[in-house]
Amino acid sequence: MGPRVEKQYTKEYKVREIQKNLVKKARLKKEYLKALKDEGFTAPEKKASEAKLSFREMKEKNALGNHKRVDEKKELKKLRGKQQRAKVIDRQQREKERVEDIKKREKQRELRSSKVTQRTRSGQPLMGPKIEDLLGKIKADDTYTR
Repeated sequence: MGPRVEKQYTKEYKVREIQKNLVKKARLKKEYLKALKDEGFTAPEKKASEAKLSFREMKEKNALGNHKRVDEKKELKKLRGKQQRAKVIDRQQREKERVEDIKKREKQRELRSSKVTQRTRSGQPLMGPKIEDLLGKIKADDTYTR
C-alpha cells in the first residue's frame, strides 16, 4: 500500500467527472441500440417529452393542487360541522317535544283527577264525573269498538 493520494474536489475535477459519466452513458446507449438492431428488434422510440417546467411554474402548479386539496378539506369540515349542528338541533327538538308531551299528559291527568275526586257539600263523592270518565275510556279503547 503506497502513499495515500487525496483527490482534490475542485470545480474542474467535478466538471471532468460529469463529462466522463455523460460520455460513458452515451457510449452504453449507442452499444445497446446497436445490439438491439443486430438482434432484429426495433429501437424504442423516444417519448415526446413535455417542455420542462421552470421551478416557479412547478411551484405554482403544486400550489394550485395544494389549494384544491385544502379547499376540499375545508368543504368536508364545513359539511361535517353542518351535519353535527343538524343532529344537535334535531336532538334538541325531539327533547323539547318529549317534554311538552309529558307536560300535556300531566295536565290531562290532573284535570281528570280533579273531576273524578269531586264531592258534594256533605263530603259524598259525585258519581257523574266518574261514570263520564269510564265511558270516555271505553270509547277511546279500540277493543270495544271493533
